[in-house]
Amino acid sequence: MNIKEYFRFAAESLRKADIETPEFDAGVMLCCVLKCGRAYLYTHYDRVLVSLELEALDEMLRQRINNVPLQYIIGETEFMGLPFSVSPEVLIPRQDTESVIEEGIRLVKLFAEQAETNKSKEYANRAIRVLDMCTGSGCIAVSIAHYCPESVVVACDISQEALKIAEKNCRRNCVENRVGLRCGNLFNALDDGQLFDIIVSNPPYIETGVIPELQKEVKNYEPYLALDGGQDGLDFYRQIVVNAPAYLKNGGYLVLEIGYNQGQSVKNIMNQNFHDIEICKDISGNDRILTGRYIKP
Repeated sequence: MNIKEYFRFAAESLRKADIETPEFDAGVMLCCVLKCGRAYLYTHYDRVLVSLELEALDEMLRQRINNVPLQYIIGETEFMGLPFSVSPEVLIPRQDTESVIEEGIRLVKLFAEQAETNKSKEYANRAIRVLDMCTGSGCIAVSIAHYCPESVVVACDISQEALKIAEKNCRRNCVENRVGLRCGNLFNALDDGQLFDIIVSNPPYIETGVIPELQKEVKNYEPYLALDGGQDGLDFYRQIVVNAPAYLKNGGYLVLEIGYNQGQSVKNIMNQNFHDIEICKDISGNDRILTGRYIKP
């Protein structure tokens, strides 16, 4: 069987299994096994596949037909223009989170500009300190560190297995010297007295009762620990908002990813400890980002 024949076979098999993007997925799997770009498939369509390649492709196809996410099958994804390793121990980075990272980057640049113009000891000649809470694959921490060389980032997660993936992604994107990884339950992962300019978090926020209704790829394969936000989806927001002021510098920001219908609820939680609270939308026009500034009373 040559490349063209296998592509048609795989795409048709995926279509029958109700996979949404059968041709795309078939092409990705071929590129992964053949270690080539998409153009190679079209310029070498008559190249005969050897038995080892066919075995690898058949195993990938079997998994995808069973709704295993394509990113887990090939072990990686692209996010924020960067390569990230992924496994079933971490959530697959989604485009929604790019809006949250862009807000984090904007705030880092804002603090950096203040450092340029403010001659006080508070701002002069220091890196902008960022905390990424519930880091998972490290996509937030790595992206901010990559695009903001003026920053240093601490990334926390309760899962040691997730942190192994985050560590791999730090090395893969050459930011391991500016991202520190900590294992623990939320702020328990940190030493007392650590202060940050910005805290960013994409915590679990799916309502427990909604998880069984999610796509098969999500509910059957992505880590439950990273999805379940409690009965109303707000458990982690309550804990983060209450504890964040002890770890924020005066004037620091808290940036949260939220579900499309959670903006007002999370804003109500933040009202007690934060000022200048804003709800911002993602590229699809859904509420996705909530920011607030901490001012010491």
